[in-house]
Amino acid sequence: MPEEKRKISVWVPAALYDSVLQAGYTSPTQAVIQGFEALVQTQNEESPEAVRGQMQAIRGQMQAEIDILKNEIGRLNTSLLEAPDPKEVIELRARHEESEKHIETLKKELENSQETHWNYMMQVQTLINQKAIEAPGEKKKPWYKFW
Repeated sequence: MPEEKRKISVWVPAALYDSVLQAGYTSPTQAVIQGFEALVQTQNEESPEAVRGQMQAIRGQMQAEIDILKNEIGRLNTSLLEAPDPKEVIELRARHEESEKHIETLKKELENSQETHWNYMMQVQTLINQKAIEAPGEKKKPWYKFW
């Protein structure tokens, strides 16, 4: 007695169909039959115990990841609590900028003071040199003598 069969009609992407032909299948019917057999065989091989074992392994991995993430969250919360307040940081930055400007102003004033001091010392040195050039033993004419 011939085996009972069902006719199916499917639309397959052209790229998939080309791949099946390149794999050596000359008949799409044979390719579909082998695909169905592979699906059924895979399903039969996966017993409930095997699936349960896989699920337990996956559950263990997920629990380990959850623990790692909880530890990371705790560490980040701690570091967040220890971080300075952003308002304070902004205020300190503004104060720092003001201090830098004040330091620059003081440096300019110091340069001006040094230049003034240098000019004064040059004038004093010039006066000392002029006194040294004049005859040390001679007396000046009194102011009331014109000639």
